[in-house]
Amino acid sequence: MNKKGADTMIKRGVYNREGELLGYVEGAAVYDRDGVQTGRIDGRTVVDLDGNRRWLLDGDAVLDMRGNVIGYMGDEVSRDND
Repeated sequence: MNKKGADTMIKRGVYNREGELLGYVEGAAVYDRDGVQTGRIDGRTVVDLDGNRRWLLDGDAVLDMRGNVIGYMGDEVSRDND
């Protein structure tokens, strides 16, 4: 049953370069594949729960801290479509 409003938050998958799902982003929160929050997006940087910088974001590209592309963010999917 779809509810309008509260459950319309957008989420995006996070994939490695081979297309394997690593986790997902919902709002500014970053989760692993098991749904455990592992970090958050702070501007163009992904930080872990302790505030340590882990990844950089450049558009849909996910980069390591040296600027090497390690993956990408997939298309937006509304929770209403789950």
